[in-house]
Amino acid sequence: MNEEWTVLAQRIVQGLDVQPGELIQVRDDTARPDLLLELLLAIELAGATPLPELASPDYLERLWRAAPLDYLTQWDRHRQAWLQQIDRVVVLGGAHPDIHAAPQEAFHAWETAVQRLTDIEEARRLPFLVVGVPTERRAQQMGVTLAELEALLLPALLVPAADLQARIDRVLQAAEGAQHLVMRTGAGHELHMQHGDRSWLSDDGRIDAADRARGAIVSNLPAGSIYTTVLETQTEGSIWLPRAGQAEDVVLEFRNGRITHIHAANGADSLTALFDRHSGEPRRVSHIGIGLNPHLAQPIGWTLVDEHVDGYLFLALGENRYMGGQNESSLNVDFAVPQATLVADGRILAPEGRVSGDR
Repeated sequence: MNEEWTVLAQRIVQGLDVQPGELIQVRDDTARPDLLLELLLAIELAGATPLPELASPDYLERLWRAAPLDYLTQWDRHRQAWLQQIDRVVVLGGAHPDIHAAPQEAFHAWETAVQRLTDIEEARRLPFLVVGVPTERRAQQMGVTLAELEALLLPALLVPAADLQARIDRVLQAAEGAQHLVMRTGAGHELHMQHGDRSWLSDDGRIDAADRARGAIVSNLPAGSIYTTVLETQTEGSIWLPRAGQAEDVVLEFRNGRITHIHAANGADSLTALFDRHSGEPRRVSHIGIGLNPHLAQPIGWTLVDEHVDGYLFLALGENRYMGGQNESSLNVDFAVPQATLVADGRILAPEGRVSGDR
């Protein structure tokens, strides 16, 4: 396994396009020292300096419970200065901490400080790579062993960018120029969106100079997708999602580009609370996309992975200015959409969870 971590660390350095002399922030949400040490070394061997920050779920949960409130209120005090010097950011993502069990005053103080840091990142347009890393806690949440999760994810994490790009180019060619986008989901739900002059972007797991010139500054591993923003005030109709946060069997109704009604078999209140907690326009579409990773055939219940499943659609809500949109929000959340169909000016790009032209 150490050899695979070494290869993954090199893939991350290449994906982030690390340059000699740069300062690279490494946010470790995983508590996996085997990967973290390999990544720190790979960054140094590329001639850059890593700046690690430990933020595993256990660490954050203890921080929220035990740290003084006045410290959490100014948690970003020194981090703001660091962030002004950082050139690129990589996040090693595993399981999320349990925010509902945290003292809410402490959590919200910390969350507000984090938002101030996020504002700096977005203003500086820092290249940002998020890596889905198998962890023991994530495996437990999914009901599988860590070894099973590693076996499932590593091939998708390690696929070369060039292999993904060939598939991306074919689908992009079919999507380019389309103005009217329709996402068909569930039992008869259609979401109608207008594309305008927005650009289609792609995620091959590498943020190079050409990507940054097009406005694509965020990438993921596993990678493999195309995506675009849409005209924010012109989304109409409804979309069905099997799950959205804690809500299940969800239908979101849109009018004039904004969610007007939320229906769910259960958990609708939690989704409403999520939107209410955020500033700006969290109820508008941020972007939509199609997953294209050939090593991901089935969803596993982890959005970062599922939105790259080959042929799966995904819908994001909230902030999108970092990718050329005009919607401002403190929320940016993605939802994977199974067995959905995407139609572009009458051309079917992804029929019922498959890529058009695939058998």
